[in-house]
Amino acid sequence: MVISNPAVFYFIVGLVLLGIDIFVVGLSPLMFVAVGTLVTSGLLYFTGWNPGFVETLAVCAALSLVIALLGKRPLELFQNSNIQEDKSSDLIGRELVTTEEVTKNEGVIDWSGTRWQARLADDVSTDKIGPGVRVRIVKVKELALVLHPLN
Repeated sequence: MVISNPAVFYFIVGLVLLGIDIFVVGLSPLMFVAVGTLVTSGLLYFTGWNPGFVETLAVCAALSLVIALLGKRPLELFQNSNIQEDKSSDLIGRELVTTEEVTKNEGVIDWSGTRWQARLADDVSTDKIGPGVRVRIVKVKELALVLHPLN
């Protein structure tokens, strides 16, 4: 029986946790628990050690903690390695007319059936523009349209 053999039990639990982490959650701290469980399984299997359930659970928790402490920074670096601002939005370059006042810090514009957050580009000489001004989208930043008035 699987439960009577702790090495096999922890191996199966580790694989299930790793599968959940990779395919459902997507590389989260659950991975540290999964790896700790797999290391516990290997430790039990290769040493022939057969402690009780509570002792094995404590070893698994301790190994998971050590792995989390050692692996936290590399996981963060990996998760943040591909974060780049989207500069390829198909909205950039489109011209539209403002429907409300827009400033360098905030504003709203109704366009294409959607209410968009909007603000003026940093290089615009004025601090605000009113409704009815023709503008061009020069950037999409943090889900807001960055606008430049057309002269």
